[in-house]
Amino acid sequence: MKIFLVSPSVDILFKKEQLAQLEKLGDLHVVKTIKPLLEVEELFDGTEDRILAIDPDFVEWKLSNDVLAKMPNLKAIVLQTTSFDWLDVKYCAEKKIPVVNLRGFSSEAVAEWALWLALTTARNVPVIAKGNWEQNYSFPGVELKGKKAGVIGIGRIGSRIAELSKGVGMNVSYWSRRKSSDMYGWVELENLMSDSDIIFLALPLSPETKGIIPAEMINKMKKTAIFVSVVNHGIYDHDLLIKSAEAGKIYGYAFEEEGGKTFTKYKGNVCAVPALGWCTTDSM
Repeated sequence: MKIFLVSPSVDILFKKEQLAQLEKLGDLHVVKTIKPLLEVEELFDGTEDRILAIDPDFVEWKLSNDVLAKMPNLKAIVLQTTSFDWLDVKYCAEKKIPVVNLRGFSSEAVAEWALWLALTTARNVPVIAKGNWEQNYSFPGVELKGKKAGVIGIGRIGSRIAELSKGVGMNVSYWSRRKSSDMYGWVELENLMSDSDIIFLALPLSPETKGIIPAEMINKMKKTAIFVSVVNHGIYDHDLLIKSAEAGKIYGYAFEEEGGKTFTKYKGNVCAVPALGWCTTDSM
């Protein structure tokens, strides 16, 4: 069995003892340098059974079916993420290739990150930062206590976001495809979007959720509303939210974006930060 560990973060995520354990289980190949996956020649050579353990940064968060089809005797794919929207799981199921993700490994980290994004945007920090951090009283923030928090997706991360929001004194409601929580009130998605002061999106991208928040719902948000996303932008109109926040049609928009120098990239109260919500020593 060949085991391919394809990740630029191997030295951070794996201890020497763990790599030694993998070496006992099969012929371990570690690939750290990011390059097109098709250029990892050993991954496509031979006829031995193989397992692919891969970091999404290596493939820019898109593992294509065309590349997977070229791997001989691929027996499993191990994702170094909780999210699995960056590959076609239906295709893998048809090819009888199991896909394993890291469920729940960073739920606490991402939930706390989401609350931090809400607090940062509520206090107009992106606007203050773009003003060279001057002590300017022209951009007063808002407090979260007493505001309406609407959580979209009430899984591990969404449930913790709801708990944290309640902890700071917010009134919490939620929408999910199934009414799965008795602790908070379930509301229709359209009503949540139009009534909430802080909207937290914690719903994973899938064929069922792609585009589930259309432009019409975004346009009905309060002018005082903040939209916080810790998931893939494919669920909603990302560009429209940026334009709405930049134009002051909503109070603010907070999200993760790959790459550097994101915080001051946009105008107005747009809180764009690197995709580091998962990255804590506890999650590691």
